[in-house]
Amino acid sequence: MMSIPTPYSNSSSRESITSIHSERGFTLLEIVLVVSILVIMLGINYKVIQGIIESKAILDDQRDGMFIANSVLTRLSRELQLADNEEGGRRLIASCDNLPAPSSSGPAAAQTPTGPQPILIGDEKSVGTGARGDTLTFLAREGGQYVPDGGSHSGVVQITYRAEPDPEQKGNNATLLLIRDEMPYRKPSDLACKNAIRFPITNNLVSLQFWYFDKKNNEWVDSWTDQRSFRTPSMIQYQVKLRSPGGQIQSYTSTVALASGTKVQ
Repeated sequence: MMSIPTPYSNSSSRESITSIHSERGFTLLEIVLVVSILVIMLGINYKVIQGIIESKAILDDQRDGMFIANSVLTRLSRELQLADNEEGGRRLIASCDNLPAPSSSGPAAAQTPTGPQPILIGDEKSVGTGARGDTLTFLAREGGQYVPDGGSHSGVVQITYRAEPDPEQKGNNATLLLIRDEMPYRKPSDLACKNAIRFPITNNLVSLQFWYFDKKNNEWVDSWTDQRSFRTPSMIQYQVKLRSPGGQIQSYTSTVALASGTKVQ
């Protein structure tokens, strides 16, 4: 009797079926799953990298802002500590912007102030859109800067810190210039003004505020003018608000004790 071969008993048929399965490859569902996993992994990695970049930008901006602030605060605190309080009976000399015109009696007679003169002036002012931009004028020992001709202001100098609008900036986000004026302590005033130095310390200033401790009345005041200007405060506190290069506003406050705060005799 002849036997009929079955597919399972035929080795060639089994090899053919196996070959068909192996040549078929990945199914569409498998490809979709693989692509989806890759997309998810790329998305996660992108967010991680983006977060690292943003964090680095914030840290760099804070570092740059701190560098600007440290430069401003170090200079201001140092020079306030060198304030020449009443030593030798010195008084402030007239500002170069407020000098009277020379008269026929000569510049010295016309520009030399007479009578009692203040020894420290601190004025509360508003600048620009109402931002606080106080001014402070005082004498400092060995606070001089190098001048363009190669010399320097040595000894006692008169220093003014003030804020003024930056002409190169417009709009609500415009910052101010922090200006430092310096002239050697010479009389008459026109001689001092010939060697005056004026330069901006930073153009990132948002506001500048000074407060003065009146030891006589045991109180902090916003300005040091009128009768107070004939004596020195025992402490000066100041607040500087700066805008970082990235646009963040940072506030810094410091208090400096002056060597004396007694009334001028």
